[in-house]
Amino acid sequence: MRFSQCYNIIFMICTLTIPLTVQTQTISIDSLTLDQAITLALENHPSLLAADANLRSASAGASQALSAYFPSINATASATRTDGWFVFNPAFAPRKQSYDNYTAGIQASQMIFDFGRTINRVSANNRFEDASEADFQSARGTVITNVQLSYYGVIQAVQVAKVNEEAIERASQHLTQAKAFYSVGKRAQFDVTRAEVDLANANVNAIRSRNQLRLAKLQLENAMGIHSQSVYSISEVFEVEPFRFSLDSIKSITLNQRSELVAAQARVEANRSLATAVWDQHLPTLSASGNYTWTNFTFPLYSRWNAGITLSLPIFQGMGISAQVEQARATADAAEANLKQFKESILLEVEQYYLSMKEAEERIAAASKLVEQAEQSLTLAEKQYAAGISTTIEVTDAQLTLSNARITKIQALYDYNSFLARLKRAMGVKR
Repeated sequence: MRFSQCYNIIFMICTLTIPLTVQTQTISIDSLTLDQAITLALENHPSLLAADANLRSASAGASQALSAYFPSINATASATRTDGWFVFNPAFAPRKQSYDNYTAGIQASQMIFDFGRTINRVSANNRFEDASEADFQSARGTVITNVQLSYYGVIQAVQVAKVNEEAIERASQHLTQAKAFYSVGKRAQFDVTRAEVDLANANVNAIRSRNQLRLAKLQLENAMGIHSQSVYSISEVFEVEPFRFSLDSIKSITLNQRSELVAAQARVEANRSLATAVWDQHLPTLSASGNYTWTNFTFPLYSRWNAGITLSLPIFQGMGISAQVEQARATADAAEANLKQFKESILLEVEQYYLSMKEAEERIAAASKLVEQAEQSLTLAEKQYAAGISTTIEVTDAQLTLSNARITKIQALYDYNSFLARLKRAMGVKR
C-alpha cells in the first residue's frame, strides 16, 4: 500500500511538471537586433521542433525500407512438459505417460531478388526523406519571415509613437502660445479652446500608439517563441536594403530554390516509385531460408539443419494488386497536378510581392518629399500665427498634415521591408 501511494504521488508530480517543459520559454532581454531575434526564434520556436520530428520520422522510414536488403535472423528455444493418457492402438488399453521435450534453433532468411520491388520502395522513402528535409527548411524560412515582419512591426509602432509624442509637444507649445496671446488680448478664447482640443486629440493618438507598440512586441515574442521578463529596446530605424533582381531572374530563382517546390517534386517522384513498387508485386520473388535446430526429450539435444531457396509467383490475388496499382498511380497523378498548380501560384505570389515592393519603394521617395513640404508648411503657419496674419485652424491643419506625412513615410518604409521579406521567402532565398 505504501509503495502504491508513493507511486501515485510520483505520477502526479510528473504529470503536473510535464506541461511546464513545453511552454514558451521565458528569457531576459536588454536590447534586441533583428539577427538576435531570428537566432532566438530558430532556437525556441515549437514549429521547428515539429518539423524536425517529421524529418526524423521520414529518415527512420528510409532506414526501414533499406532493411529489406539485409537478412533476417531469429533464435528460438522452448521446453514443454506433457502428461496424460495416450491411445496408441484400439486393440490395447490406454497408457498413462509423462515426458519432456526440449527444442532450440536458429532461423535465417534472405531476400535474393524481387525484380525491383525493394529498390523502388527504398527510392520512394529516400525521396520522402528529401521532402521532409525541404519541409524543415520551409518551416525555418517561415519562422524567419514571421520574425522579420514582427520586428518591422515593432519599428513601425515605435516610430508612430514617436510621431504622436512629438505631436503632443507641438500641441502643448501651441496651447501655451495661444494662452499667451489671449492673455494680452491678441487672440480670442476660441484659439485657446481649439488648442486644448488639439492637445487632447494628440494625447488620444499617443495612448493608442503606445498600446499598438505593446501589442507589436507581444507579436514579436510570439514569433520568436519566447516571453521576455524585462523591457527591451530594439532598432528604431528602417534599413532600406536595395534589391536589384529583375522579375525574370526572381521567377527562375523561385523555381529552383523554393523549399515547398523541392518538397512537392520529391513527393511526386516518391509516389511514382511507390506505384512502380506496387506493380512489381505481379513479379516473382526469390528468397533463401535455412534453420539449425537442436531437439530431444532429454539432454543432450540432437541437431539437424535444412536450407532451401523459394521462388514465389502471385497468380491471382482477387484483383487486389491491380487495385493497389491504380490507387498508387492516382496518388502520383494527384501529386503531380498539385505540383503544377503550386508552381503557378508561387509565380503569381512572387510577382505580386515584387510589384508591391517596387510600389512601396516609390512611395518612400514621394513620402519623403511630402514630409519635407509639410515641415515647411508648418514652419510658415507658425510664423504667420505668431505675426497675427493666420488663424489657429491653419496651424492645426499644418500640424496634422505633418503628422500624417510622417506616418505615411513610416508606412511606406514598413511596406517596403515587409514585402521584401515576403519576396525573399517566396523565392526560397535562405538567410
